[in-house]
Amino acid sequence: MKRTALERRTPLRAKAPMARKREKRQPVQKARRKPQKDQRFRSERYLRFVRGLPCCVCGAPADDAHHVIGLHWGLSGMSTTAPDSYTMPVCRTCHRDVHRLPELQLYQPGWLRHTIALGMREFDGEIHEVLSEALAFINRQEAA
Repeated sequence: MKRTALERRTPLRAKAPMARKREKRQPVQKARRKPQKDQRFRSERYLRFVRGLPCCVCGAPADDAHHVIGLHWGLSGMSTTAPDSYTMPVCRTCHRDVHRLPELQLYQPGWLRHTIALGMREFDGEIHEVLSEALAFINRQEAA
């Protein structure tokens, strides 16, 4: 059986265009945060002193001032470096090993105490105060 084409009862009429012009919306202004100023202690003078000490791991001349890592004291974390008062001298080889081997990270409090004690003999003023606060913090963390 052959079917016939359907016919419209009412003819099509031209109407207003279907697409509406969209109003241009103003872009949403995002609130911009001011970058927080880093309140952590930073001192190139102290870091130079630390790099001048022998490596705390092997005793060779130090190349780097290693900032403490992995102790769960809230000093460092993702994209955050510990304050400069929590640094110790290490050579490049030992620096890689400290980052690679968790068992070496457990020795960091002792190395920090030694480095801070040497720094407290060397410096006075603000650096001496910051180092004494760091030493007290390490002692509190170790006691807990």
